[in-house]
Amino acid sequence: MISSQIFSNCTLRQLWEAIIIGILTLILGKIGFHLSTNKNNREKKYKEFPHLGLILFLTGFLLHYLIEFIGLNQWYCDKKCFANINVIAQLNK
Repeated sequence: MISSQIFSNCTLRQLWEAIIIGILTLILGKIGFHLSTNKNNREKKYKEFPHLGLILFLTGFLLHYLIEFIGLNQWYCDKKCFANINVIAQLNK
């Protein structure tokens, strides 16, 4: 089954990273929500989206985990590390 395969490849560190990204997405989403709504309309908007906090957290959590799973994070880090090594090598010449 695909879901058991996904979680078997997951490490504890990746889970903690995803939780932290989920919390950061929640915080930034709430700030954005407050900045984009006026005070009088805020309560009405909260009633329209009662699970906004959960949705924001899950968005960050799942997006981070998906990026880890498809290897985009590793690809980006490898690319940046290679570029930094080249810069350091050029400085040492």
